[in-house]
Amino acid sequence: MNSSTGFGTVSGPDLRAIRTILEDVELGFNNKDSALMNAHLADDAVVVTARGAVLEGRLAIENATREALASDFLRDATAYYQLADVVALSVDVISARKDAWSTQESAEDGRAPEMNALYIFVRRSGRWLIWRRQNTMAA
Repeated sequence: MNSSTGFGTVSGPDLRAIRTILEDVELGFNNKDSALMNAHLADDAVVVTARGAVLEGRLAIENATREALASDFLRDATAYYQLADVVALSVDVISARKDAWSTQESAEDGRAPEMNALYIFVRRSGRWLIWRRQNTMAA
């Protein structure tokens, strides 16, 4: 993982917080727990799904996530994430990229990611939150 490219290095408690957020998103997805998956969203978050839908605001994202996780498309799906790049854009803004695979085997055996996501985290009231996320399916 490259954590020193660009503006600033992310380390210590901030890097641990970002890792924990992504772990919660992964665990929430795999357990179909939309509350955990969205526990770290800012109220004014915007998410672009891998299918290109733009979801604006925490409530819209939570509703769409709950419905998607229960749908035939995602009901049996799993995801395995790896933090690939983290850069501090300012004291209270971090950009991070995660790679994703649909099986643990694919994640561990060196296959190319099936999806990646670009996150923008903001620190508000001393807590890191997901402010923006753009998901992209890999070709």
